[in-house]
This record gives sequence, C-alpha cells and structure tokens, in this order.
Amino acid sequence: MSLGTIDLNGLTFSVPQIAPKVYIVKGPSGWPETFKRDVVDRELAGFTHPAPVDALVDLFVTRRQLAEKPEPTSWHTVIGFLGRTMNCPPNAVPHTVGIAFWGRVVLASLERGAN
Repeated sequence: MSLGTIDLNGLTFSVPQIAPKVYIVKGPSGWPETFKRDVVDRELAGFTHPAPVDALVDLFVTRRQLAEKPEPTSWHTVIGFLGRTMNCPPNAVPHTVGIAFWGRVVLASLERGAN
C-alpha cells in the first residue's frame, strides 16, 4: 500500500468538523486530527481533475437527498463515491482527499439547509 491510501479493512475517519483553516476528524487512533483545508482541498482538486470539485460535491449531496432509502453518510460512502466516480478502487483514494471531499459535502449540505 502506498502512502496516503486507505486500507478498507478498518481505517476510517469521522465526519469532519469545519474550522476556518482546518478540518478536524477523529482518525484510527480515536484522537482528533487536524488537516489544513487549503492543502487538502488542493489535493482534492488535483485528484478529481478535470472534474470540478463543486460539481462532484453537488452530485453527491443531490444523490444522497434523492435516495429512496437514505442512509447516513459514512467514510465508506464518501470514498466509495470518489472511487467509482474517478474510476479507481476506493482504497486508492488518499485519505486526505476523502477528508477534504467530506468536509466540502458538510459545507454544501449546510448551505442547502440554510436556503
């Protein structure tokens, strides 16, 4: 396994808390970890290129809202979506990309709820 990839046999992250400059998640250790938003958001954009991140986030949020049997979003839901969308196995999605994407999903969901 290369650095920055996910082993689906147990490695998960919690839903990100959004701070002005960082995403805060609980990782495998159970302790809060911080990731600089500008750094991981750039990694996300590079991973999804040429697809625009905002369009992918919108697609993900819309699909979850329109699901017949809506389930809570989980780490595996996020990286599974990214893997299918980018035509790669979910364990090839870097954890930083998954965290950034989930953070953007949280923000988009909050924006939709505010409107």
